Amino acid sequence: MENAIECIDLHKSFGSHKIHKGIDLKVVKGAITYIIGPSGTGKSVLLKQICGLLAPTSGKVFVNGQDLTTMKRKDLVEMRKKFGILFQNAALFDSMNVGENVAFPLVEHTNKSKDEIARIVTEKLRLVGLRDVEHKLPSELSGCMRKRVGLARAIALEPDIILYDEPTTGLDPIMCDAVDNLIHDTQKNLGITSVVISHDIDSTLKIADYIAMLYDGKVVLYGTADDFKNTDNPYVKQFFSASKEGPIDII
Repeated sequence: MENAIECIDLHKSFGSHKIHKGIDLKVVKGAITYIIGPSGTGKSVLLKQICGLLAPTSGKVFVNGQDLTTMKRKDLVEMRKKFGILFQNAALFDSMNVGENVAFPLVEHTNKSKDEIARIVTEKLRLVGLRDVEHKLPSELSGCMRKRVGLARAIALEPDIILYDEPTTGLDPIMCDAVDNLIHDTQKNLGITSVVISHDIDSTLKIADYIAMLYDGKVVLYGTADDFKNTDNPYVKQFFSASKEGPIDII
């Protein structure tokens, strides 16, 4: 299996506070990989290092075989275009309508004509199940629709990799299921590599091809959903059972 992303002995500290203490992680190309773990384990910090928004204190991050940690700034900026990011709250621009939001990366990073951009916007919205919403404002959309618009914007530049930062946080179970299906369908339709940060165990077991659990700055288990269901790893068992009893410290 080819890896889209590989982290090797990744350490990250903010002052004296150590977040990551030697993370080793492989993200298989074209698969959906979930990164889970208790709050405060540095999942979002890892996501930022994967796409080059944060530099590790030490260690290596390879994307498509290229080392982000040794890249010049210009090359790093180009590499970031290989990523699409769906933020937790979709992070839409409130003053822009849906069409303008989706078009934003195309306007900023390409020289395409207005007609070509409009065509791409319509196509990307259709891919996430939305039609005739270009003139609506984000405030007129449901939470799930905003997620869909955020995803349409994330895939506007046809990235190789999509990063999802806790996409189901704050949604009811029905909307969580809709977002799960959206992640799954997007990966299958586009053959794209997906990395999802999540606390949602049900979503993780439902659609993840691979799962990595972080605790105390390291990956405590990496494998498939079946590996996680059948493991005797005490950290995983405690996290999945939502129990206060076990090796995970409750702060």
